[in-house]
Amino acid sequence: MTSVIRKVFNNFSSGLSDFKNRYKLPEEFHSSQELKIMHISDTPESIYSHIYKMLNYSQPDVIIHTGDLVDNLKLEDAGSEMIPLYQKKSAEFISNLEKLTSARIIYVPGNHDDLSIIKDNTKRSEVVAEGTIIDLDGVKIGLAHYPENLPQTADINLFGHNKQSEFESENKYLNGILNINYLLLPSKTDYKVNYPWTVDQGRQYKRFNMI
Repeated sequence: MTSVIRKVFNNFSSGLSDFKNRYKLPEEFHSSQELKIMHISDTPESIYSHIYKMLNYSQPDVIIHTGDLVDNLKLEDAGSEMIPLYQKKSAEFISNLEKLTSARIIYVPGNHDDLSIIKDNTKRSEVVAEGTIIDLDGVKIGLAHYPENLPQTADINLFGHNKQSEFESENKYLNGILNINYLLLPSKTDYKVNYPWTVDQGRQYKRFNMI
């Protein structure tokens, strides 16, 4: 095997390994005795089955959703005509999460959500406002859908809505649109796991309109 062919083969093998492992978490996460957090955001119904699988695989203690539970239904744009379908799909999603896990579940409604519908369909989940800070194992977690509505005094900030990833702050910011984020607390160790590659298609994103 020539050096060129060997290099191509090695690159292909490495890429294949990365592809196979794109949804995996390291063993250190699974074996950790720390509090395990799963953070998702802007979830179209096309990836619900993937979220359920990741939930079963990762076994988090806390699930945080930072808004737009049925992100293929753009309530802010479509208005009341989408409400019946949103009510049906969001109720199914909320119910399934509560059935599949005993984890604490926290929702921060987004601009394409209906607050009253979410509250009506939750049995044990919590619904909090943007800018809320929750304390998890001594770590202050700031929550918002819009990044500009995040609190300023949290140790870690979780959000969604757009693909912003850079902040002028020493605190940690994790965007639930870009990845499924996992945290170990109180060490603040974070891990990023890919969504299915079709997620943005499910969100109905256009090239120059990422909200």
